[in-house]
Amino acid sequence: MKTETKGLFPTAVSKENLRERSLRQIFGSSQTLRDLKDPSGVKSPTAIVQNRIQEHRQRGKEFFSQGEWEKAVICYSKAINLNPQQVEFYVQKAEAFLQLCDFQSAVLNLRKAYSLSSAKEEYVERMAFIIYLQGQCLFDQEVYWDALESFTRASELQPDNSLYRRRSIACLAALNRYQDCFRLVNEELDQDSKNPDLYILRAKLHEHFSRATLCYQDVQEAIALEPRHEEAQLLMQRLLKRAQKAKNQALNKALKGNLKDALLKITFAIENSPFDAGYFIFRGTLHRRVKDFNSAIDDYIKATELCEEEGAVAMEAQRQLLLTYNDFAVHCYTQGFFEEAVLLLNKALKGEKNEKGLYVNRGDCLFRLGELTFALADYQQALELSPMDFSLRRRVGMLLDELGLQAHKQRKYQRAVHCFSGAIESNPRLPHYYLHRAKSRLFLQDEMSAKEDVIIALLLDPENDAVLPVVTSLFPGQPIQDIISSKIAEVAKTILERKLQACPYSNSPAKLKWYGEANGHRSAKVVFEDLVITKYKSFKPDYFLNLEVLYR
Repeated sequence: MKTETKGLFPTAVSKENLRERSLRQIFGSSQTLRDLKDPSGVKSPTAIVQNRIQEHRQRGKEFFSQGEWEKAVICYSKAINLNPQQVEFYVQKAEAFLQLCDFQSAVLNLRKAYSLSSAKEEYVERMAFIIYLQGQCLFDQEVYWDALESFTRASELQPDNSLYRRRSIACLAALNRYQDCFRLVNEELDQDSKNPDLYILRAKLHEHFSRATLCYQDVQEAIALEPRHEEAQLLMQRLLKRAQKAKNQALNKALKGNLKDALLKITFAIENSPFDAGYFIFRGTLHRRVKDFNSAIDDYIKATELCEEEGAVAMEAQRQLLLTYNDFAVHCYTQGFFEEAVLLLNKALKGEKNEKGLYVNRGDCLFRLGELTFALADYQQALELSPMDFSLRRRVGMLLDELGLQAHKQRKYQRAVHCFSGAIESNPRLPHYYLHRAKSRLFLQDEMSAKEDVIIALLLDPENDAVLPVVTSLFPGQPIQDIISSKIAEVAKTILERKLQACPYSNSPAKLKWYGEANGHRSAKVVFEDLVITKYKSFKPDYFLNLEVLYR
């Protein structure tokens, strides 16, 4: 007997039975409609949707290529409604909105594409660019606050894009927020120090605030980076013309004696052209004339730094610097600051060793400080440079006489005689030099030489009260006429004549008219047509050389 195998659920109904039962419930016992089949060629709903999406996409592209942006937006919107997950539709729709200058809608669609796509960088870049375009349109319409907001948003999306940051700077400048401009420009230069446009931008900001020197420096940097930079060249020419005009005005005011306003004008010129050595020399001269010596020295030093070492301008700056050191030293001398004066003259002598006036001035200061030996060295150095200068020989003579008196007081008679002899060689016309040497020679038991010196002193000034007591001591009981007529007097006359003839500053030595000779025995005093005899007083420097006159 054949056994029928049954499944796990022997009472289960087959699919065919279920379908038959369903049709019977719908159509009943009628067989009219039950035999109808699915019409051939009818697509599924999914296929229909896909076809419509492709149709909208294609039509959107066609409208976009034809410049019908609104219709393109409509087509892409329909495509998005059918497939909201398709990134391409948002991108194309954003481009259509961009062509319509609807920047906000374009950005919104790109944000949707950004959220759906894995390649986000390109959409960020595109969004930043569209926001930048929006800002530029607002800037052109002078809506600067909104433009600044757009440029700031673009910079936030792409921090490395310098163009967006620089447009923000332009907005800040238009809004008169210059401090923020400076901050952003400085940040830009920190990142891009080789960009001449940035230097020009900052130079213009400096010019707006009347910071001419900083403006000049930035323009110079721009020209160094790009020598043919047109805007930099124009700005540089404007600065130089402004400086030259101010310098001419300063010169006119200085000629009229208005030194204060002249200083203001030349300072303005220097601000606009801070590397012109001639301007610093001119301002230094004005500072010197108003006795602002420290400022003058600073200007001359700056001038020497700016020009070539061997050039004419450098030589003039160095010369003026020496003049200022000397004038400053004279000013210190008149105020009693002798040590400061010596220091200033030391600086001057480092730069110029062949100007006698500097040695004379330092010698005068050293004399006031009691440094007689050093003062003598300076006077002698000056005398070597100008042997025919009578004032120098007079200084040397006075100083040697003072040293001789000090040596005599210390009982160093030989040294005293040496100093007095040097004083006589320097200026043989002063009788007290001979008188002082005579006293020192007496202590050295050189009575004959002492008598000669006393007679010479008597010949030079017989009315000198200091001479007569010494004459009486050396020639007791002898009248003056006998002393003058003696043989020792003849020797003394010869010595004196030789010294006077050897004196380098005597161009035409006068003849001596001795007592007892012609003219009725009127006087034993030496008569010189070109000589003024002065009695000895304590030494005081009676002048300082005006070195400015010497250089001119």
